[in-house]
Amino acid sequence: MLHPPETTAAREQLLMEALVSASRTFRHRLWPELEHEQLTSPMFWALNQLVLEGPMSVGRIAGACGVTSANVSSAVDRLESAGLALRSSSAPDRRVVTLTVTRKGRALHRALWSRIVRDLVASLDGVPARDLEVAARVLSRLAQPTAGFAPVAEVAAP
Repeated sequence: MLHPPETTAAREQLLMEALVSASRTFRHRLWPELEHEQLTSPMFWALNQLVLEGPMSVGRIAGACGVTSANVSSAVDRLESAGLALRSSSAPDRRVVTLTVTRKGRALHRALWSRIVRDLVASLDGVPARDLEVAARVLSRLAQPTAGFAPVAEVAAP
């Protein structure tokens, strides 16, 4: 069924406004948790990639986060200093440095996500399960990689 252009445009605008608002709310709820743990947003997202994807290079972390390697380098240095990640040289090419999350890093990540999810889920109390399923499908589709995606100059700000 086709919708009149003004209806489609209004729905698209509503979707974009809701997505931006939800993203802002997520960052505002995440920030105090990161601050409490003395993590920056770039540190958290780099740690998140290491937990989700396993050992990887700074370049791969940057690519996964959609930023440049320069943006990730200081975050990785700080993760290593905090004992949350370990750096090692690649066996085939010692010039390639690989990062691995430590047990401490994995435990911190799990604790942070647990607190954040608990907070966000509580705010969804009363939303029908089918609406949550539809929202999850839509957000998952939006999260799929797109052609022509290029890294941006900074990691998402808190």
